[in-house]
Amino acid sequence: MTTKTWTKEQIRTALENDDRWLIRGVLAIYNFQTEAEKSQDATLEDNGVGFNGADAFILSQFAEQYKARGFLSRKQVDIARRKMLKYAGQLAKIANGKIQTYERAA
Repeated sequence: MTTKTWTKEQIRTALENDDRWLIRGVLAIYNFQTEAEKSQDATLEDNGVGFNGADAFILSQFAEQYKARGFLSRKQVDIARRKMLKYAGQLAKIANGKIQTYERAA
């Protein structure tokens, strides 16, 4: 059995061309935000995963909206696409199992 290994370039191409990949990418990165970050729509920890400070608010809002309504507007998709391309490396690591569910100390 061969397991596919995703490259940053393959993920970037998928984000550029497929809205489903884009939404899955937004949700995947959002899942790495801490609960405090999610509640404040901000980046509070420098843990190497999740949205950067400039994108945390808007992309967190998009993730929450998608989870609540099941869709984003065309304009939101276009904004998300421009912002999400920089996260292709993180998404490749997630897809390849190199970043797994972020464990936080209780």
